[in-house]
Amino acid sequence: MVESIHNADSSDAKHDNKSLPHKDEVYRIYSKIDILYILRDMMQKNTLITLYFDRSNQFILTSILALDENKNEMLIDVGAEPKFNEAALASKHLTFITSQNRIKIEFTCDQIKTKQFEGRSAFAVELPASLIRMQRRNYFRISTPTTKPLKCIIPLQTRDTPTKAEITLLDISCGGIGVIDHHPVIHFDPGVSYHNCQIDLPGTGRITTTIQVKNTYEITLKGGQTCKRAGCQFIDLPKSMEIMIQRYITKQEQTRINS
Repeated sequence: MVESIHNADSSDAKHDNKSLPHKDEVYRIYSKIDILYILRDMMQKNTLITLYFDRSNQFILTSILALDENKNEMLIDVGAEPKFNEAALASKHLTFITSQNRIKIEFTCDQIKTKQFEGRSAFAVELPASLIRMQRRNYFRISTPTTKPLKCIIPLQTRDTPTKAEITLLDISCGGIGVIDHHPVIHFDPGVSYHNCQIDLPGTGRITTTIQVKNTYEITLKGGQTCKRAGCQFIDLPKSMEIMIQRYITKQEQTRINS
């Protein structure tokens, strides 16, 4: 069972076969062999999927449990909260959205039912007749608050005693972080990795992960100050921590929209 989340931005949920813009339709795949290959890859990697229902801003997080080509059926995990599972069962339109290797994948179905899988409850839906597989430059990224920016704590090994460096985050996504590169000890050279880094997400939790520096370039802050920005990728981020980041991003977007 994966965690349920609701009341997110519903813009992605509005994408169905009739409303998808033409520029997205060119990425639609109809080959059953290709569709099954993509779904099996998602299942094997336990990819997290956002399931929106009835074109609303409510959704649950799920993953693929099993695929049955003969029955034209896909089994997926149920959400953590019964009321959202019931809402999904009552829905006549379901939209699945996920990202695999930074490629957006989206498909829809119109029926869902309960079924047992290995002694526990699951959802069953028909295999999609088509799906969208669209390359994206990166994950959805948000800027961190300027008044109380997020910090990344990086453990350091010195000759005398272990110490920690505190780095200010400029932005965050499920794929990585952007940080200000001005620490006297930490060197953000592309290819360098830092292990057991910790980021506290207010109201959500703490993530611990390895980060790897991918690029650096100069930026100008709002106050006119020039500094270096380093883009860092999360390495082998656990699914539970990816969920925490998604929850944090959703909360920040809700706050921005309501303010």
